[in-house]
Amino acid sequence: MLPRKNLFSFTSKDPSAFAIHLAAAAREHSVYFDEGLGVPVVLRGADVAAVLRDSETFSTRAYDTGIMKGTLVTLGGESHTRMRRLFNAVLSPRVISRYEEATVTPVARRVVERLVRKERADLFDDFAMSMPMGVTSALFGLPEERIAENDVLIRKMIRSVVMPQDPVVVAEGRSAHAAMEAQLREIAEREVAHPSDTLLGEIARAIVAEGLGGVEACEGVVLTLILASYETTSWMLANLLVALLAHPDAMNQLRQQPSLLPQAIEESTRWCNSAAGIVRFVEREATIGGETLAAGTILYLSLIARHYDEEIYPRPEIFDIHRRPVGMLNFGGGPHYCVGAPLARMEARIGVSLLLERFPALRADPTLQPTFSTAPRGAAAFGPDQIPALLV
Repeated sequence: MLPRKNLFSFTSKDPSAFAIHLAAAAREHSVYFDEGLGVPVVLRGADVAAVLRDSETFSTRAYDTGIMKGTLVTLGGESHTRMRRLFNAVLSPRVISRYEEATVTPVARRVVERLVRKERADLFDDFAMSMPMGVTSALFGLPEERIAENDVLIRKMIRSVVMPQDPVVVAEGRSAHAAMEAQLREIAEREVAHPSDTLLGEIARAIVAEGLGGVEACEGVVLTLILASYETTSWMLANLLVALLAHPDAMNQLRQQPSLLPQAIEESTRWCNSAAGIVRFVEREATIGGETLAAGTILYLSLIARHYDEEIYPRPEIFDIHRRPVGMLNFGGGPHYCVGAPLARMEARIGVSLLLERFPALRADPTLQPTFSTAPRGAAAFGPDQIPALLV
């Protein structure tokens, strides 16, 4: 019988405490039953990586009963290969680099300039959320005001995606999706009929040209992009800011050597990863970490504990922007590795670079201390409830 624990209901004033907590548990057991999540959880990085590689035994079918049915994350076999090839081409670093100066940088500048007349700010709302919202709007032709209005609905949908074992959460996600469905369909119909000069228009043209579907397929893409390119990127950016504000020496090094920023982004997702985990469906009986899992089991994979494995990362509790990333799981792995990773990294690099350049005195506000939890603001992420900062 699996050991039973409740590890994923966690709150702390220390942004690295959750990872330390999971890494300690991983030294005792690779697999346990989480009483809060209601499913078995795989902790040890080697076992998580093995599950991610074996998509035939551990599929993404768990997502297929909810709002993501028929989208890229649920596809397998040749259907997944074809759609994945399209996304890999359209969202490759080379392709999205075309949008760096024309789209992403202007959005980042507008967000940064809105902070100029302030002495202090909550960089969660004023930067980490607002920049990805603006980029998503510009790249995919989605009205920014609609994204903001639908923020609560978007979080409910994401929670339903990452917690498909919870019927209450799944029902809330479906209700939220139903409330947004007309908007999603409107955007999809527009792009299929008259593809815009945006990244979404480029994707719509490719879907139709490759015979991968029409309005319905494009609607699934719009949903995927809203969930992935806005909300999840926001939490990644929030935790990057948290890491830098907690380490002013590292922040100053980045001002002097901006070329270190890509490494700092990777290190921040290792040190304080916002993506707590992902789920898989056990297609046939399998053994992981010495534990036998029955076919039909929904399995939760922790993406965090591996990043605090001392054999891979010496002194893992230390935030070190010179550290080389090794076997990172911050964007998942295997056939379903996050296709939006290049875009998320580009947003973080451009946005933080401009923020550090514009505010040389940027520092944490010592009078306010964030609280970090596994459900901040009702989101399906690990992160802060606020990021109080002094700008001058």
